Amino acid sequence: MNYQALFIPKTIAVIGANESEGFGGAACRNLLEYIDDPERIYFVNPKRDMLHGKKCYHSISEVPADVEMAVIATNKKTVIPILKEGSGKGLKAAVIFASGFSETGREEDIELEKELVRTAEELDITILGPNCAGFSNFRDGINPFAFLSEKRDRKGCIGIISQSGMISLSLNDNQYTRFSYNISCGNSSLLTMPDLIPFMADDEETRVIGLYIDGVKDLDAFEQAVAYAKEKGMRIALIKSGSNEMTRLLTKNHTGSVESFSDERFNALLKQYGITRCRDLEELIYTLCIFAYCERLPKSNRVAAITLSGGEAALMGETAEGFDMAFPPFDEGLTKYLEERLPAYAHVSNPLDMTAVLSYDAEILADALIHVMQQKKIDAILFGYTLLYHIDDPCIYYLIEALKIVQKKLGEETKPLFLVSFMSNTRNQDAIDRLRELGVICLPTPYYAYRVLTGILG
Repeated sequence: MNYQALFIPKTIAVIGANESEGFGGAACRNLLEYIDDPERIYFVNPKRDMLHGKKCYHSISEVPADVEMAVIATNKKTVIPILKEGSGKGLKAAVIFASGFSETGREEDIELEKELVRTAEELDITILGPNCAGFSNFRDGINPFAFLSEKRDRKGCIGIISQSGMISLSLNDNQYTRFSYNISCGNSSLLTMPDLIPFMADDEETRVIGLYIDGVKDLDAFEQAVAYAKEKGMRIALIKSGSNEMTRLLTKNHTGSVESFSDERFNALLKQYGITRCRDLEELIYTLCIFAYCERLPKSNRVAAITLSGGEAALMGETAEGFDMAFPPFDEGLTKYLEERLPAYAHVSNPLDMTAVLSYDAEILADALIHVMQQKKIDAILFGYTLLYHIDDPCIYYLIEALKIVQKKLGEETKPLFLVSFMSNTRNQDAIDRLRELGVICLPTPYYAYRVLTGILG
């Protein structure tokens, strides 16, 4: 497979380029917004002479340069002829948006996809798709993605491979995640997920891989791919549909996926290779962020929950019902330390209401966190605080400064700390970024925090 030509091409032609809403228009805008040199992009549309302020060519043969990669935003009947024409222009790779291939289940569409694969193999063209939404390479500013989203810095170390374009978009739009690649592979008729996993595992800027899977066509190939990733030290978290009859039908209609193995066998494979299975995107996002940015993971389910109020402390304990989480009582020394610093009305327990006394002085807060982290029976701290978009309460800034003190004093003995919000809100991006730099992930509500943490612990 020619990954270089696909993901880091020297020249790109968008076939079916336009200025309308839809895949062709979105791919043009995304490419122009992120690429360092717009002269590497060529637009092709037989009905237009200019598009997006650039000359538009009527066919790929008219492009005055070799075309290394094509984004094909035309209907399925045109795809094979475009590949054949493109081979005369040096075409090495193509992204194919068109749907209506094997996922329909109709014999003629299945045969058309087989012919597409044969053609690509004969011409030595690496294809992504069909029925995909393209990809975003945030490392190199190559973004032939079929959906528009806010332009912002998304460059990071999380690699995504998804059989759903809309799920790729949802992950793109999440404010927490930063990517090396976000790849929508669709039907994966030639370039498959088992091909892409080793590609991600070999990428120096990717620390963790996230997968959305409709179906695994070749379980042996999938196992070889994840085994390779494990050898490279790469953590994987995934969502896989098809655990029941309803979703098996839905995934068959989506990407034509049909599996010959049970969900129990798949789960056994995940356990063998240390892969975390998530149930929804919220859980996947935060699991990936923890793997990507936390230098140390919790060694066990024994945690200390610290909040700013008694009600929040009670909620931390109440929400843990049904999860395998343990809140060991503090030992006599720590209890005495806290009693001497908390007001008389406060009660020392785990979960702990630390009150405002400990919350608004970085030195005092840091000292308290160090004492809690030095408890041998505590392996992580959950700091309960609802981070908002507009910050009026400065507690979060005292926490950030306190964490810097803690890490300086404890070094490698610093235990994982997670911020846990009590409601889902849009978060302050600056605070998220500053916490992430300290290895602290802002988790959603306690319920989700417990789901994520118990999932990581296996």
